[in-house]
Amino acid sequence: MTHETELTRRGFLKLLGANMLAASLPTWALKIQPADGQLLEWPWLDIEKLPTRPRDILLKVPDVMIDQQGYLRVRKPGSDDWAVTPCAQTLWNKLKSRRVDRLDQHRSWGIVLHWYGDKENFDKSVKGYIRGFDSLRKVATYITRTSAHFLVGPEIPNGVTSHQAAGISILQTQLPDKDGTPFVASHLMELDYLTYQENKQYFVSALNRLSKSNPFLRSLLQDLFQGPKMDPNMRTIAIEITGYDFENPEHYPSEQQIANVVGVVWAVMKRYRIPAMHILGHNEIKLGKPDPGKKFMALIRYLVGLKALTENNAQMSMLVFNQFLKGVPLPRQAAGEYFRFVRNYLMLVSIQRTVYEWEAASNYWFAYDLFNDDPKRIQAADQFAWPIQGENLIHGFVYLDPHHHEGVDFYPECSKSFTHLLAAGKCLFLGEQDGHSQGKLAVFRHRQPDGAEILSVYSHLSEIMPFQVGEMYPVGYPVGAIAQAEKYQDPYVHLAIAYGATWDTNATPRPIPPPNAGPRWIKDRYLNPHDYLHLHVERKNSFNVYS
Repeated sequence: MTHETELTRRGFLKLLGANMLAASLPTWALKIQPADGQLLEWPWLDIEKLPTRPRDILLKVPDVMIDQQGYLRVRKPGSDDWAVTPCAQTLWNKLKSRRVDRLDQHRSWGIVLHWYGDKENFDKSVKGYIRGFDSLRKVATYITRTSAHFLVGPEIPNGVTSHQAAGISILQTQLPDKDGTPFVASHLMELDYLTYQENKQYFVSALNRLSKSNPFLRSLLQDLFQGPKMDPNMRTIAIEITGYDFENPEHYPSEQQIANVVGVVWAVMKRYRIPAMHILGHNEIKLGKPDPGKKFMALIRYLVGLKALTENNAQMSMLVFNQFLKGVPLPRQAAGEYFRFVRNYLMLVSIQRTVYEWEAASNYWFAYDLFNDDPKRIQAADQFAWPIQGENLIHGFVYLDPHHHEGVDFYPECSKSFTHLLAAGKCLFLGEQDGHSQGKLAVFRHRQPDGAEILSVYSHLSEIMPFQVGEMYPVGYPVGAIAQAEKYQDPYVHLAIAYGATWDTNATPRPIPPPNAGPRWIKDRYLNPHDYLHLHVERKNSFNVYS
């Protein structure tokens, strides 16, 4: 016997709205739920427990959404009311708003981030930006205009519907079709398939490499180059960000502007069911384009992951972490795999110094520890020390003098002495030294107060203390003995300080530079030990093992 339940007017409208939304979504977007239909219990994080930098940005993210008609709305401050964001339609959109100009609903979509490139003398009014979009320009062999779906600036969105407000917060620059489907924007050139075929598209190569450990890992970038040839504009939603040269600290977007970008990305993902793996930077699609920068893209991916967890939103957690659930038993582990991917991908497409700078700017390792249950995980060092007594004991080679020298040679005052750990750290390696130098060496990993990690490498030692690889040791702990190794040479310790990613990419299994390493190679992987210690030991919380 069955029981029928009367459908209320409110329930009918709710069901109708859900059906209308489903009808307006591309067909591929309806297939992201788990095959068994079960709801997963994703981990949840209290936003107040996040590291300082990402917490401050996420707290500034505006509450935005894209409605069923495809218009971006922002919640008015202190209110439950939503206002449509200002719209400033580009000429391209006015001319390309036919049925055939809709994004391809039979293929997966992505989000592409650009910086606008507005420099000091640019007219930074709404009219100025739209004039820039509408201007004719030569691209390859043809003349065209550009456009984007959204333009994001540094101002706080306030729900004002007029685009005459001072400053740019969030503008919708392309109007959608009646059912909310976006029309194509003109923001990407034809794909360079030849470069890909010659294995020079290193972003795709990095993703292919990471996919080997997780065959379910797939990005839109791989689909664009490895699938049927097509216009990438037909599968992407473009977000332009005011400003330029984001890799330069002087031009880096403000926290509010980054928060605005996260808000728009979040709204687009949610409305059109776009996975986090389909968030791309212009520089990743078109080699040679610098916008919006490798560190910036890593930061956006990182913040989107944290937002999914702090909002405790199952749908968004699926979009961010679902691909990483394959091969691990728990959603918590999948989230950890996502954050590991963000760093590993950056590490494969950039240099070690870039990874270090991003770790510091994002407080990455502190957030990663939220998913790391390792009781021996590295704690941030709050004290630093010189490796041997005195700071003016350099009598040998120094950093980059000679040009292939990645460290500094410290000579002790007595004939036999010990070198000590410059900060609390984890032992990574113990062994004999390779190359023309003799002696033993030890490598330790340390975490700075800002969350970035470095390595300290002690070599040319006559003895090493009985360390256990993987164990933590305190600042000032004796590393090894410094004794005369050759009759014609005074005893010394060779100290090098490397960026943490150097271990992951170049140091293992033998943590020394190759014989042909030059200044540029070394600068990308190693810091100047003398400058680094001067900076950190002179801080108020410095530590002197000899005091």
